[in-house]
Amino acid sequence: MKKIVLLVVFVSFTALINAQGLHFGPQVGFSLTSFIEKSDFATPDYNLKMGYQLGLAAEFEIMSFVYVGASVSFFEKGTKTVNTFSKTKLKLGYLDIPIYIGYKVPLGNISVFGNVGPYSSLALVGKYSYHSEYGGYEIDEDHPVEFGNESGLIKRFDTGVVFGGGVEFMQWQLKANYALGFVDLAPADYVSAKNSVLNITCTYFIGRNF
Repeated sequence: MKKIVLLVVFVSFTALINAQGLHFGPQVGFSLTSFIEKSDFATPDYNLKMGYQLGLAAEFEIMSFVYVGASVSFFEKGTKTVNTFSKTKLKLGYLDIPIYIGYKVPLGNISVFGNVGPYSSLALVGKYSYHSEYGGYEIDEDHPVEFGNESGLIKRFDTGVVFGGGVEFMQWQLKANYALGFVDLAPADYVSAKNSVLNITCTYFIGRNF
């Protein structure tokens, strides 16, 4: 019975891969991330933190100009604060899954497109880093992020909306996206913090010949 189930899964997966209009491939990118924070006290002056993105993307053409797509990637997000004497970084490594619908317009040998849709993310790892220099003294501290729904912790789950656009040539796709989180990642009565992410990705769609 197990062999039959595995055979059915394999045949279904092979058929999906070979389905007309379905394209997939590796995706890499970099991001500029921060928090949008509201606080009852002074709001920190956040700086953009650079991160990276590695994963796989897929698109399925509904019509010649309309498509649906999704990707699965490890996505580094977080934020950074810098002042005269210190620098603090929060790094959060997410499993990130956006799903979107898009529209393409061919222009000669290239196509331009736009897309919009929801995303969901699950934080897998996290680290706080603190560096300070003052009066000839230096302090360096690193410690892992504690996840949870209690005050002072960071929520693991995030969801929001992502929209973007870009250009395609043959198998190559270059895209810019902006994602805004809906989840308050800092569960406290006096502060709220939501992900704000600008990223650029490059995808190579295997086997696509247009």
